[in-house]
Amino acid sequence: MTTTEIPGLQGLEFARLGKAAAKEKGFLQDFLERADARLVPFTPITPAERLRTFAELNYRPHGLYVPDDHDARIELYARSRACGTEDTPDGRLRAYFALQSETGLWEQAGVPGRWVGQQALARSTARFRIVAWGRRGGKTTHAAMEAVAAAYARPRSWIWLAAPTMKLVSRAFDKVVETVRDLGLQTRMMRDSVQEKLIVLDNGARLEGISLENIWSAAGAAIDLAIIDEAAQVLPEAWTRAILPPLTDRNGQALLISSWEGEGDFFHTKALDARAEMVRHGTEASWELFQDASYDINFFAFPQGRHTPALIQAQKEMDPIEFLEQFGGIPASARERVFPEFKEKVHVGDCPYNPELPVTLAVDPSGGSNPYAVLVIQTYPDHHEVIDEFYQTHVSTEEIIPQLTQRAWCDAERISNEDALMPRFTVKNVTDVVVDSAQPEEMRRWEKMGFPAYSVPEKPEIWERLPLARNILRDPVRFYYFYRKRVNLVLAEMGLQPDSDYTLSPEEQRALLVQVEESLADDRLTPEMLNWLKSCAHVLVDRHCTATITEFKSYSYNKRRNLNQNFQEKPKDWMNHAMDAWGYYLWTKHRFDDESTPTSYSYLEAVAEAADEEMDRRQVGLDQATPAPGTPHARMRTFLEEVRPPDVDPYASYSYLASA
Repeated sequence: MTTTEIPGLQGLEFARLGKAAAKEKGFLQDFLERADARLVPFTPITPAERLRTFAELNYRPHGLYVPDDHDARIELYARSRACGTEDTPDGRLRAYFALQSETGLWEQAGVPGRWVGQQALARSTARFRIVAWGRRGGKTTHAAMEAVAAAYARPRSWIWLAAPTMKLVSRAFDKVVETVRDLGLQTRMMRDSVQEKLIVLDNGARLEGISLENIWSAAGAAIDLAIIDEAAQVLPEAWTRAILPPLTDRNGQALLISSWEGEGDFFHTKALDARAEMVRHGTEASWELFQDASYDINFFAFPQGRHTPALIQAQKEMDPIEFLEQFGGIPASARERVFPEFKEKVHVGDCPYNPELPVTLAVDPSGGSNPYAVLVIQTYPDHHEVIDEFYQTHVSTEEIIPQLTQRAWCDAERISNEDALMPRFTVKNVTDVVVDSAQPEEMRRWEKMGFPAYSVPEKPEIWERLPLARNILRDPVRFYYFYRKRVNLVLAEMGLQPDSDYTLSPEEQRALLVQVEESLADDRLTPEMLNWLKSCAHVLVDRHCTATITEFKSYSYNKRRNLNQNFQEKPKDWMNHAMDAWGYYLWTKHRFDDESTPTSYSYLEAVAEAADEEMDRRQVGLDQATPAPGTPHARMRTFLEEVRPPDVDPYASYSYLASA
């Protein structure tokens, strides 16, 4: 409904009056715009409208239509680099834009491929877009143009430019101010102080800078577009409390831009969710991720692509992981993460309960606001599987155990005793319940209810158990074998002899490692490489154990004040309950495993050359894999035999392997 459809106002010629008032910038035009904005919900900007508005504002995003065909793609990148060799800036831009127009004709002709760079971002139909380009990829410039274009195309719209701090807000807002002035757009108000950043265009659209330091300051707003700069530094609560609710009222859109700052933060998690949604829903997805190397998309900054002299110099001087994160658009394992070896593609999968194997429970108790964590673990000859978890706050042991006995892996029967207030169970398949020795009363409560519980013996300091956990996540001997194969493959492509990297200069070695690490990025792993990495992992977590997966990714140290500062091997006491339980299990049962048995390289090669992407290591025979650790044959054996029932050796037979 518009103002002309309101009962009692049909006879008034608001359109004519509005036009006359617009010339004089009178109050009536303001009244019409304000009324229409309140009566008509915000209409999301379509890709066609976005590109048309960009053309009106004399802005042409960078990016080419890249064919799927490998040879055609290589040829296109070569032509793009050739454009960068033109003598003058104008000549380079003319050549590049001519190439861009030519690739646009390929799309119209039906050539399979995709747009990259700012062009891909502008053509997206997703409501929420995540931009994870490297530095100098053109993120802030494009975001500023999106904000101005939305304000220009939607009178009375309200656009936020948000960032973790007001200092970071200034960077994007200054770009908007510069754009508004360069385009000569008329404004009613412009405030650009430390405390307030606001532009009101002549059509009533508002562009406002918002700091997310205080998420409660956003209460009561209703916005049409939110642009979040440096989103990798934003806390999850800033999105769920400060940004998303104001967007909901008017079906608003959001653009999250940032370079990677490691893994496991809000930005990285949202990017993974967006990628998964794109796979499930295609062009109908609400979220879309844009991840590219800066030198592959931004011709304006890197006219010769990766061969731009400034990038070649940076590649020689920067740490390889840092270079790939800053310019290659590849997230590095965060420096503060305790377990950077953990990768979802490698360590997460389907872990069904195997009734022929015993079950071990690892318990980190709590009775209050911290989660009570229970990990359910089964051990195979070559790896461990976390098949289930319990992770809940404000529960007691007596509330937890009846829930666990309902699960298939427990195989428990309740002992009938009408006089007993506390239930007791006969547990058939759970052979060990390892409980934090700091709470011995919890161990006794498990025992009273029929579970074979005992406390962690000689409870270690955290720094003592971390190396053991890391070696379980990634076998160092196997990984070294795999990594050297990757290094020699790159050396062969460079025309050098195998293992000749040690003869290279330090700068050349860093450039070599950049290429090796780039090939190991999650989105570039081939099935063979993925099988290699899985063969290096001795633990697999069921995909439904979301709390355990989250803790593996979030368990971290305190941030360093400077990069040369040493870490204390003491992680933050936060998001660590499943990690503590996992550490108790490894320390109690597997710290004395026999490590003298040589690794079978024929087994590793067989895993890597498997036809299927998923290599079922549960079917690997004892003669092929590292032998099953079983009960440690060291001083711990006496301890475990004391706490277990007599004549019970859960690892005495692997008959299920013989029938496989």
